[in-house]
Amino acid sequence: MLVKTPTSSLTGDLHSIQRLCRLNIVAVVELLINRLWYRVKAKIIWLLYIPETTTGHPSPIAKLPRELVEMVISCFIYDKRSLMACSMTCYSWYMIAVHHLHHSLTTDNKGFTTGYFWPKPLRRSYKLGLLPLVKRFRIRMSALHWGYEGFASDRFGWCTLRYFSALTNLQELGIDFLRIPTFMPNIQRYFGHFSPTLRLLALRHPRGSCRQILYFIGLFPNLQDLKLCYDAPEDERESGDDESLVPLSVPPLRGWLTLTCFTRENIVKDMILLFGGLRFRHMDLFKVKCVRLLLDACTETLETLRLYPSDPYGEELPEGGRK
Repeated sequence: MLVKTPTSSLTGDLHSIQRLCRLNIVAVVELLINRLWYRVKAKIIWLLYIPETTTGHPSPIAKLPRELVEMVISCFIYDKRSLMACSMTCYSWYMIAVHHLHHSLTTDNKGFTTGYFWPKPLRRSYKLGLLPLVKRFRIRMSALHWGYEGFASDRFGWCTLRYFSALTNLQELGIDFLRIPTFMPNIQRYFGHFSPTLRLLALRHPRGSCRQILYFIGLFPNLQDLKLCYDAPEDERESGDDESLVPLSVPPLRGWLTLTCFTRENIVKDMILLFGGLRFRHMDLFKVKCVRLLLDACTETLETLRLYPSDPYGEELPEGGRK
């Protein structure tokens, strides 16, 4: 009778381990050989491949100068479907159409489509790297929405501020119910990056004192057009604490001035005082209390004046001045 000793069992285990290692080595070598073979095969096919040549003539549109293509595509700036089709034609057309496709961006907290709520459109465009292409940005708000009152600094987190700061080429900015006092005194941190490029500022029912509103306007040294619209005439509410608040710059303001339901005469007076007068070439006024003051301030530069028959403040105008 044979008895297994510990030495014999250990020898059997070693043999099985060696056999398993040999099998694994063979499998690995086979895998490497197959991989090398298929790579060499693909390389040979690629070297020997001769593309089929067409006897047709190239499209004449490929010979058009880029300037002409840009002019043609710019005709579709209000037709998004056509711009999308142009952008999918070829890379060169995409590079032309993409600037028109992403020219404008809007966040809308007044509607029922949550996809446009602040800051979702900003976040989506930021992830795709499209925010530097935006030239017009509109922030639509209601006076009170989901516990937030207007557009205040509490709507900015650190990520949101990073998205907002990526709008580096903005030319037109529109904000509803902007609460300027909530951004003071660090308002430049939020809006200072718009200073070099912003040309048009549209504020609907801005909140704040006259000096605070003018300080905000003075953040943009190249501003040309200004819109101040209120939903209804409101009384002046001024604080004596910010009388020393002086705008950081004097914007040229030589374009359009649009005022609606505007009864805050002190804003106009302070604007004339702090900006050294007014130089608007065009004015669109409806329910404005200080029409005569504006006309006197822009006598030398005014070219266009747009008024309305239903304006209750029309009696302020000189004889024959009301349309």
